[in-house]
Formats: sequence, structure tokens, C-alpha cells
Amino acid sequence: MVVVAVSGQPGSGKTTIARELARVLKVPLVSSGSLFRELAAKMGMDFVEFHKYAEANPEIDKKIDAMAVELAKNGDVVLEGHLAAWVVRPYADLCIYLKASREVRARRVAVRDGKSFEEALREVTDREELNRRRYLSIYGIDIGDLSIFDLVLDTTYLSINDAVRISLDFVCTSLGARFSKKIC
Repeated sequence: MVVVAVSGQPGSGKTTIARELARVLKVPLVSSGSLFRELAAKMGMDFVEFHKYAEANPEIDKKIDAMAVELAKNGDVVLEGHLAAWVVRPYADLCIYLKASREVRARRVAVRDGKSFEEALREVTDREELNRRRYLSIYGIDIGDLSIFDLVLDTTYLSINDAVRISLDFVCTSLGARFSKKIC
């Protein structure tokens, strides 16, 4: 059974890379961000507004994170989310962290979500700070400490194809060595 956790900054490419890893490994992808967005929509809040709400209501993060832990314990899954790797590290075979410059991430979010660069830059900046405060408050986790990760990849100057290729090469090589068989 294989468990890979992909975490990273907003707009760094974590969902795209996690989706491709899940496809190649032939396992389900579970996105904490998607679960979070669904809850925000159900409550009639935009994404940043819901982050602020979640800061005052830690049960939201705890519920999503508990689901991620259960899935990781069951195995054969790629988990994606800002905090996913820290939460499931005891059960994960590999943890990957993606980062990029704030400006590049804002441009990506602007294109992806059809927003102005300025709006996306504000959202990326706000989300990072809200995430940092929430995770420190709820779990005592410093999301600036990347020591739990097996791979930290800066995607600032990489095409999405290059970032996917590097991640896949790392995962396939690492898991193949760990399990003494060809994984991908």
C-alpha cells in the first residue's frame, strides 16, 4: 500500500501534481482543499472568509484532518492539502512540499480563478498568514519548518510538466527502492 502526501503554498502546483501522482500510482486523490472549499460553499462564504471563520472554529480543520488520517491509515491514496503532510506523516511513505515565489503563485491563481493579479496576490498572502496562524494555534505546527518532507520542490521557474516529471521521478524511484519493485 502506498500513501503520498503533497503539501505546499497556495498556487504552487500541489493539486496538479497530486492529481498526476494519483493517476500514475492508480490510487485515489483526496484533496483537503476541495473539502474545505465545499464546506465554504455550503456555508455561503468565499474561500478567504471561510479561512477566517475556520481560524475561530478549529473543529473545521480537525474534522478534515481526521478524515485525512483515516484515509492514510487505510493506504493506497495520494493526499493533497496545505497541512496534509504534517497531519499524516506517521502513515505516509513520502511527503512532498511545493513552493514558489509569491508573485508567480499569485499569477497562477489569477489565471486559474479568473481574478486580477492584485486580488490573487491579496488572497495568496492572506491565506498563507491565516494558515500559518491556524496551524500554529490548533496543532503547534510551524508550517515554515519543512524538515518532515522527503522532497521540497521550488516550482517558481518550472513548467507544470517539468514539476510533474520531477515529482513523478522522485516518487517512482523512492517508492521502488523502498518496496524493492517497480512502482510506476
